[in-house]
Amino acid sequence: MSEKLMMYGASLKGFRATLSETLAELGREHENLVVVDAETGTATNAIGFKEHFPDRYVTCGIAEQAAISFAFALSRCGKIPVVPLFSCFLARRACDQVYIQVGYADANVKLIGCYSGMTTPNTGATHQSINDVAIMRSVPGMRVIETADPYEFRQALREIVKCRGPVFLRSVRGDLPEYDGRVVPEGHRFQLDKSSVLREGKDLSLMASGIMVPRALEAAREFEARGVSVEVVNVTAIKPLDGDTILKSARKTRRVVCAENGSVVGGMGSAIAEFLSQHEPTPIRFVGVRDCYGWSGALKDLFEMYGLTTREIIRASESLLESPPRPSAGE
Repeated sequence: MSEKLMMYGASLKGFRATLSETLAELGREHENLVVVDAETGTATNAIGFKEHFPDRYVTCGIAEQAAISFAFALSRCGKIPVVPLFSCFLARRACDQVYIQVGYADANVKLIGCYSGMTTPNTGATHQSINDVAIMRSVPGMRVIETADPYEFRQALREIVKCRGPVFLRSVRGDLPEYDGRVVPEGHRFQLDKSSVLREGKDLSLMASGIMVPRALEAAREFEARGVSVEVVNVTAIKPLDGDTILKSARKTRRVVCAENGSVVGGMGSAIAEFLSQHEPTPIRFVGVRDCYGWSGALKDLFEMYGLTTREIIRASESLLESPPRPSAGE
C-alpha cells in the first residue's frame, strides 16, 4: 500500500476514508454544515473536509471541551456542527460539555466518536474508548448509533445530519482489513432508530454491534453447519433502542447473546438486558470487554485477550444452547 494511503501506521481505507468522503459530499449539500476539530483531523481523516471548505473547518487546538462549547454556539446560530474526535475525548474529557451544552441544551450537534472500542493498538488504556456507549447513552436525549461497516456508516452519517438534535455516531480506527469490506447486504438501507435482522434464525439470537457483527455472522455460519439456526441482529440503534426488532427476535428464539466492541458494563448489551427484563425476560449472555482497562498490543492479540472474537461468541452461545429455551412471557 502506498504511503499516501497510510496515516499513523493505519489504513485510510474503510471508515476513515468514508468519513472524509461523506463529509465532503454533505458539505456540498448543506451550506451550513461546519466541521469542528481539536487537532485530531489528520488521524481521523476529517481534515479532508478542509481541502474543500476551508472556511467551514474550524480547529480549536488540543481543547476538546472548547470544541464542544464552540459547536454548541454554532448550533445556536443555525449551523450544523459535526465534531469528529476520538471517542475517549468526547465521552470522557469533554463529558461535562457534552452533557450540559449538547444534551441539556438539546443542541443540534453531531458527535462522531472515532477510534472507539478496542481498536487502537499502541495507545492503550488512555485512548481505548470502551465505555463511550455507557456514557453517551446516559445523556438524556442523545441518540447513540453504531454501524456494521463503512457502507452503513456512510448512510448513517447522511441521516444524522438531516435529523434534529444531538447524536453520537460510533466509528473505529480503520485498519481492520476484514472490517473494511461489506457486511450489510446489497440494497440495505440504514434507518434512524431502527436495527436490522441480517440473518433469520429460530434457535438463538446474536445481537451484535459494530465490528462484532461480522463475527456474529461467522458464528451463525458455523452453527448452521451443526444444524443450529441462528438469527443475527445488527444493533445500530443503541439509543433509542429498537425495541420492536429486539422483542420480536427474543420471543422467537428465547435465547440472546449480545456482542459488542466495548465494556459490557452499561453498553449495548446492558441496554438490551434492561429492555428485555421488562418486556420479555430472556436468558442472555454478554460478549465484550469486562470490568477492566485496556492494554497496548497488536489488534489481533487484543481481541483475543479481551474476548472480542467469533470463538467467544460461540462459547457464550453454547452455554445457552445447553439448556432448553424458557417459555415466552407472551405464551
